[in-house]
Amino acid sequence: MGVGVGRLRSSGEEGSQASGAMRDADLRGGLLAQEVPVPGNPEDAQQLLYLLLGRAIARCQVAEAAAETIHQVLLGKPPRERSTLGAKAKAVEPQLPDHLQAEYRTLVEARNYLVHRLLFDHGGWKGIPGWDSPELYRKLYDSIDDATQTIDRVSDLLNRYLVDTNPEVAIFKISDQGVEDIRDL
Repeated sequence: MGVGVGRLRSSGEEGSQASGAMRDADLRGGLLAQEVPVPGNPEDAQQLLYLLLGRAIARCQVAEAAAETIHQVLLGKPPRERSTLGAKAKAVEPQLPDHLQAEYRTLVEARNYLVHRLLFDHGGWKGIPGWDSPELYRKLYDSIDDATQTIDRVSDLLNRYLVDTNPEVAIFKISDQGVEDIRDL
């Protein structure tokens, strides 16, 4: 599944100019909604960690791209070039209801955790096949899943808020079933 964000054309047409982020449907509901077992082979466990972390980081990039759109819609101007996700979230905070301000902060924290702290958590990851226990890999996989679910949940809340408060904004989900306008969901 993907998500496209755009402004409706001034003529009121239902089309949009896609200027948003894309998401993989297979990651919805958590990477490990059906808990993936830790492979017995240390090299495979490490490769799975790389795969899961890479997919989660891609989701962080989607959140970064969505933050550009949120900033543009709520403040009427693009954010400063190379501004961080946290800076973009902080800039739009006054435009969001209190509960969404707190949620946006949790998204930023989840992103920062994945990018900066995950591999140092749970006693630290050594990165040498065979040196890290299956239990550590399980904890790392679960932490990736938790952070990704937070990013997805908050992204959905922010998308719904944008659609509900800005009639000129259209957000579309693209899946195997086709394209759906979230305003109709």
